[in-house]
Amino acid sequence: MKSKILIFIIIVSVLTAIFATPAMAANIVKITRPDGNEVVEKPIFSICGVCTYDETFIEFEYWDKSSERYKPLETTDGELTFKVGSSKLFGKNVELKYKGENRIRVIAYTKNIKDDPKDYTIIYAAEKKSLLDNIRNWLLDKF
Repeated sequence: MKSKILIFIIIVSVLTAIFATPAMAANIVKITRPDGNEVVEKPIFSICGVCTYDETFIEFEYWDKSSERYKPLETTDGELTFKVGSSKLFGKNVELKYKGENRIRVIAYTKNIKDDPKDYTIIYAAEKKSLLDNIRNWLLDKF
């Protein structure tokens, strides 16, 4: 009898470790684009992702260079906040505010949980150049 109880406790412990812990530690959203920082040639940029939970709310913010703080960034649909439903996938277009460096923050939350913001830098290069030229110019601007 003791061995059956011990086996039951082991099984419950293992299942809890496998299923409960990753769910508690999961991010609310995984951003698939941008994948890190990017250099683009057009002012309209698509931000895409996959949500962990149904009914996730997403907001975008941009770094305003004049006020030196993040401000709300509307999608091209005119939304400041949008809800991702049961499909858990989203893709929204935003218009980059500046030529050169654009710092964009993605904020995701549910009714009960708020995720840490994810920050990305998108460089809008207005003219066609090679990726190496864009990176070189960006570095020269920084240093």
